[in-house]
Amino acid sequence: MSWMEDYSAIREDIHTGYIYEVIEAILHMRRNNEIPDEEQWRFSEMMGACCGALADTEGALASYFEAATEDKFLRSQREHFSNYLYLCHAVPNLTPKELKAQFDMYATLYRHEEPLAPRENVRHERLRIGLIAPHFLDSSSSLFYAGLMRGLREKYDVYAYALSDRADTFTESLRADVRYASIENISIEEQAECIRADEIDVLIDLGGHTEGGMTLMVLARRPAPVQISGIGWFATTGVSFVDGFLTDEVLSPAGTEEFYSEELLRLPHAFVMTPTAEMRAAKVSARPADEPVTFGVLQNFMKINEAVLKVWERILKKVPKSRLVLQDAVDSPLRVTTILEMLDGMKMPMKRIFVRRGKQDYLADYGDIDIALDTFPYAGGASTATALYMGVPVVSLRGETHAVRLGASILTAAGHTEWIGADERAYEQIAVDLAGRIGEVRAGRAALRAQVETSPLMDEAAYLRAAEEAIARIWAERGDFAL
Repeated sequence: MSWMEDYSAIREDIHTGYIYEVIEAILHMRRNNEIPDEEQWRFSEMMGACCGALADTEGALASYFEAATEDKFLRSQREHFSNYLYLCHAVPNLTPKELKAQFDMYATLYRHEEPLAPRENVRHERLRIGLIAPHFLDSSSSLFYAGLMRGLREKYDVYAYALSDRADTFTESLRADVRYASIENISIEEQAECIRADEIDVLIDLGGHTEGGMTLMVLARRPAPVQISGIGWFATTGVSFVDGFLTDEVLSPAGTEEFYSEELLRLPHAFVMTPTAEMRAAKVSARPADEPVTFGVLQNFMKINEAVLKVWERILKKVPKSRLVLQDAVDSPLRVTTILEMLDGMKMPMKRIFVRRGKQDYLADYGDIDIALDTFPYAGGASTATALYMGVPVVSLRGETHAVRLGASILTAAGHTEWIGADERAYEQIAVDLAGRIGEVRAGRAALRAQVETSPLMDEAAYLRAAEEAIARIWAERGDFAL
């Protein structure tokens, strides 16, 4: 068999779930020098996908970086690098300066990019706002942009551009509310021209470096005079063709401007949550008084690392008989195995830790936990907001990078800054203190949801006003210049 035939067979094994067999096949081919040097990137990319399937963050990080450096095709090289940048935020001990260096490296992949020709000086009675995303499905991101998209219709003409034709009930509801277009299966140039043809004034990127950074490749062609990022992406994009970034003082405090390539559009709060119908229907479960204190982490296992596990272990030691539930966002037994092996290797108290696969209907699982523990350095945004809405307090960390402050931003908007730790020791102490008041915590579950519902985290009107002001401000600053 040729290397291409082997490659095709191995890719098929990924789709059928034979992850360990794929890894062994790749390693075998490399040991025997069966892969041409110019094609190594294909196998590094596959190795990255395999590591992701196993929740092996560091392995995926290394593999995608290798693919980016080996690849000779610019488009896929950018895609590998975006996957790498996404994972960088889950790696402990990377400083803001070190992260910025990685984004600067990515930006060089656009140094020869040619934008579309400047558009004519077209003025509209109402600004045309476009939102572009890999897809518009019910997701962690849609929890934060659904209310904004619908609210913007009152003042602006709103367009949505999906790079995928995948759809669900959330997608169908958007089709009825905004001008919706699926721009899949055409070239990046044609995607940009579709947006240009609609004469979009301000284009909001909801994707950033997620899903291979495909939305950024469209923005690089400059289809709109003003382009901004935020909500669906949790850090700088690192590129010059994104003009503004939606954030707040918690995520981007004074003095951090140097770590962003964009103008910071600081809102009072970076996020507003619009609960789904399923969330609104889900009741806040009471916790039995005789149950042991149970901490919980309902998040993507890619965010779990040895540094955060050590902190959780110290919490368990300080709260006798307490338990820890780790539940993935993905339904995969392979990822459960990876976490179990990590826990065992660290000699953690396995009898007190329960590792679960993810599932689609997970809201009732918040009834199993008393206190949610946030991950770091890649904190939870939607998971933090969802836990609070389900009546569960969340302990989070205010660290050095944008990604680690996501939970702190959500908690600030929800009115619970007392659950934000300035460092690991403070985080640990907050969790222990909450466990020491477990009766009070359990009695306040229903009240927590009610409080969140009246907090800035769910004040769509106030958020909309702030977002509109930010859009108007950057349009006034850059719109005329860009035309």
